[in-house]
Amino acid sequence: MVLVSSLLALPGAAALAETKQALNALTEAARKHRSRLNYDGTVFAGPALAKLKAAARESQFFLIGEEHGIAENPKLAAQLFATLVADGYEKLVIEVSPPMAAILDAATRADGVDGLRHLFASPGGEPAFFGMQEEAELLATARAALPEAAEVFWGVDYEVASDRPLLRQLQAFDRPADSDAPLSVLAAASDAAWTRYDDTGDPGYIFGFSGDPALVRAVENTWPGPDARAAWILDTLRSTLEINQLWVQGRAWQSNMHRAGLLRSNFLRHWRSATRDGGPPKVMVKLGGNHVVRGKNMTGTFDLGTLLPEIAASEGSRSVSVLVLPGPESMVAVLNPATWSYEPKPAKDRYALGLEGLVDAAFTDAFTLIDLAPLRPMVGAGNEKYGTPVARVVHGFDMLLVMSQSTPASELAHD
Repeated sequence: MVLVSSLLALPGAAALAETKQALNALTEAARKHRSRLNYDGTVFAGPALAKLKAAARESQFFLIGEEHGIAENPKLAAQLFATLVADGYEKLVIEVSPPMAAILDAATRADGVDGLRHLFASPGGEPAFFGMQEEAELLATARAALPEAAEVFWGVDYEVASDRPLLRQLQAFDRPADSDAPLSVLAAASDAAWTRYDDTGDPGYIFGFSGDPALVRAVENTWPGPDARAAWILDTLRSTLEINQLWVQGRAWQSNMHRAGLLRSNFLRHWRSATRDGGPPKVMVKLGGNHVVRGKNMTGTFDLGTLLPEIAASEGSRSVSVLVLPGPESMVAVLNPATWSYEPKPAKDRYALGLEGLVDAAFTDAFTLIDLAPLRPMVGAGNEKYGTPVARVVHGFDMLLVMSQSTPASELAHD
């Protein structure tokens, strides 16, 4: 019996050894295609920065897929965007809704980071992510780089926390009298939900998760042909509640599918408007890694990472994408939804899980940029030898940036 058990164990042991050998070979190959990104606490420099700039200059879209909450990544994005304006970059895609991006745009155009502090002092004024100091500074830097532009930020997502300023905007629009009552009911439901959240600290009461999309539909049904801005606000509110209603019901895939579709349609609306008004702009995109990977993403859907390379190809151009990860054992800032504040914690999205064969190639004393394209023939389909995460990242991104010894983003001080 012992002999039989030993024999049965051999194929598994052999497969494990083969996988380990393959990952070691992948690490060695990645080391041959890595470059240093130096950072002195203020400015980024080095061969990796030159490589990022060169790739962006040749592209229509420069996509940054990130693990949220790394302090140094928005600082890098800010430096790159300010530099790339000279090469035609005009827009920054961010992970908020289109109408909230317009509000952030106006606030930073008026008064930079202080404009955001003033905005965030109002109930519901602070959307997710941009209550981090470094993210707020990114917005201010990007807006200051194009002071005469009508708009710089393109929001493409839903809006979890900022329904109140959007509702205040809706109430200021000229609209049919028939819409007054359902809009008042919608606003009252939002206020009641946020009051319960404030009283309990229970994120389940956040209106973006607890609200009923039928309340928004009732407004839409009594407001035919709204102004384009009002229509986009209504669509944002309804879509947010639909997406999160699916999530609360335990229908995660359907929720993610709806959200991915919303991101794509919102981007296309921006893109069509921009190309109708002039030549196609160059666009930097900074979103969670799941949204910008080519092909089927980590939630089993197809997002902007698949759409944008196809748009670029149709324009006779290209897109380039980089996945940004914290180094091993680095902390990131994670939103605590009970207090709406950011706390240093291990990476929440865990994009580095299963990528040890790549991450192990990083320098320990500098940030490391790894060119993934030369690794694709080695990885191939890759699922058996390297695992699905490696295959997805090598084929889904063009570069991997590992920020060893990175630090968590900090809280933006505001009233």
